Amino acid sequence: MKHELETSLQLAVEAFLAEHGEEDGARVSLSRPKTTEHGDYAANVAMPLASRVGLKPHAVAARLLELVEWPPEVEKTEIAGPGFINIYLQHAMEATVLAHIVSTAVGYGCVSAEDGPSACVEFVSANPTGPMHVGHGRGAVVGDAMARVMAARGVRVHKEYYINDAGNQVGVLADSVWLRMRELQGEKVDFPASAYPGEYVVEAARQMLQKVPFSELSEMDAEQRRMFLGQEAVRLMMEIIRDDLGALGIHFDRFFSERTLHASGRIESMIGHLEERGIAYRGVLPPPKGKEVANYRPVEQLLFRTTDYGDDVDRPLIKQDGTPTYFAADIAYHMEKHERDFDRLVDVWGADHGGYITRVQAAMQALTGKKHQPEVVLVQMVNLTREGKPVRMSKRAGTFVTLREVVDEVGSDAVRFNFLTRRAESQLDFDLETAKQKSDENPVYYVQYGHARVCSILQKAAEEGVELADPASVEVSRLIEAEEQLLIKQLLGYPEVLEQAASRLEPYRVATYLTSLASDLHTYYHKYRVVGDDAELTQARLLLMRAVGQVIRNGLGLLGVAAPERM
Repeated sequence: MKHELETSLQLAVEAFLAEHGEEDGARVSLSRPKTTEHGDYAANVAMPLASRVGLKPHAVAARLLELVEWPPEVEKTEIAGPGFINIYLQHAMEATVLAHIVSTAVGYGCVSAEDGPSACVEFVSANPTGPMHVGHGRGAVVGDAMARVMAARGVRVHKEYYINDAGNQVGVLADSVWLRMRELQGEKVDFPASAYPGEYVVEAARQMLQKVPFSELSEMDAEQRRMFLGQEAVRLMMEIIRDDLGALGIHFDRFFSERTLHASGRIESMIGHLEERGIAYRGVLPPPKGKEVANYRPVEQLLFRTTDYGDDVDRPLIKQDGTPTYFAADIAYHMEKHERDFDRLVDVWGADHGGYITRVQAAMQALTGKKHQPEVVLVQMVNLTREGKPVRMSKRAGTFVTLREVVDEVGSDAVRFNFLTRRAESQLDFDLETAKQKSDENPVYYVQYGHARVCSILQKAAEEGVELADPASVEVSRLIEAEEQLLIKQLLGYPEVLEQAASRLEPYRVATYLTSLASDLHTYYHKYRVVGDDAELTQARLLLMRAVGQVIRNGLGLLGVAAPERM
């Protein structure tokens, strides 16, 4: 209905502009008025048009209403204020959506992805040096929910995890495991500050010793042993990470190894290509801005001319030891994704990577001509508390609380929904005790209980011998109460919420919507009786409940959260 109304008014706008010799159109977008007294939809298109043609907004609105041909569902229109156009629909017209929701079921609000654009969504990509912490978990949940919502709105989504298994952190992990192996042999070992603490390193050492005898490892060349232990430790850590992600219902289409990127020669090839084009050059970087660097010595390096594409300083491609920088590897990886012909590249990064966006986008623009690729979503930290007091450490990790410990304590549903209750770029306070409560204070319980409440109503109807009528035959005009109309408007808004969540890469919008819908449902439940003596009204209200339950179930599914029938 909203689309039909916008199309009708858009045609009137184009005709109006033609009358005034204007060719460039103005896009019509309808909104929901804050109160029902101002109609079902409103448009403010008259005001921007007025300045273009030299008329008052009220006069423009009046002429638009003369030109427009509304669909028959429109009962009346009015001009409000300086030129707002308020649109009123015939009674019960919007309620016809209830039958559509029930018949469409899980497809309500969704768009086929068969011919849709493709997108590679890369998220988590935590260093494979230990179990995931809650910060990683929030990025994982945001990325997974984003991918689900994008797929629901017609995007062919490919989910990818980039394994950082070629950096110095892998060597540190190998050294940490070797020290633990020696300790397990009875040696007294001094652990440097750089070593990874935590029980998981000891577990990895034990598992590796079961496969390879300590004596055999001792006889290896030190560098050979470091490489072997590093690769084996990464494999074990990725098993832990996969298991942690699986506990949240998160799975990837591909795990991409940075090590294979180095082995393929792709990075060196890309650097050579940049030098041939003159985009890479040998030069000296100035000292960092805003601070003095002791004993600063300018060193000639191979630099990428990212300043030509919006960056504030050119970026090194080769380290002083002759190996590629992390930046060079990252560009090569993004180019590899680009060459797989994805229409969009979407990355979910931690908020501490905010300063890294411009340089990567500058490099991709230089190489592909595309601006603002990849699209980056930054995810802020999680402040983990228990009854308001900070929770900081665990025995297993040594320095932080692992994601798995939180999931095991409060459950996957509570973790996923709570992580999505705020914008990704906003810090999140997550209280473990609140997440376990069976009360309105717990957001996921509040929404899930709404679904369970609908199921209870339908079960009660069945127990009383009420058979659900064919949705198309239900007299929805009987739904006249303000709370019923509010629920119907909420349901009508669901597809738009999905569209905004997908296009803006903001899955939190779905969680916010579900909380609002559940609130309206609970209010309605406490005020009205659904199953009563009036058979026609009972069927209308049961259809309303079926539609509400379906949309809650659909929305929770897109967030990766269960919709229990009983609680």
